[in-house]
Amino acid sequence: MGDNSFFQTGYTPPTAFYFNVKFPDFPEMDCSFQEVSGLKVTVKVTEKMEGGDNYFIHYLPSPPKYSNLVLKRALIQSSQLDSWCRDALEDFKFQPLDLQVILLGSQGEPLSSWSVYKAIPLSWELSTLGSTKNELAIETLTLKYKNFRKDN
Repeated sequence: MGDNSFFQTGYTPPTAFYFNVKFPDFPEMDCSFQEVSGLKVTVKVTEKMEGGDNYFIHYLPSPPKYSNLVLKRALIQSSQLDSWCRDALEDFKFQPLDLQVILLGSQGEPLSSWSVYKAIPLSWELSTLGSTKNELAIETLTLKYKNFRKDN
């Protein structure tokens, strides 16, 4: 049906469900998340017509824009990450932090990682609570960051 040469090379693409998030100043318990999204950078361009030549357009790139980083996990009481968020969102005491998102292989070995710089909390949200549901309480943390870089 299709070309299987990609898989015949012995290479297995990494799965997106095995990852780790590291906040260097927080214990490992504070860094367990069930979902991470928002590692995205985009560059917009402005079109500028060539003077006197209607068939030629210059594309002028703007500085890169980074999306918000969204982290989801089961609610943890009395965590340092929670205190960091509350200090910012409730007391307006912002302390930018660096963090790292690491994609892991099936044996737990790091396959790729991204360093996120100068993150600050933008919002904290608790999932819907329902008396007829049998689900974990999920907290969602949205962070704004200066930029990110692929480490390897």
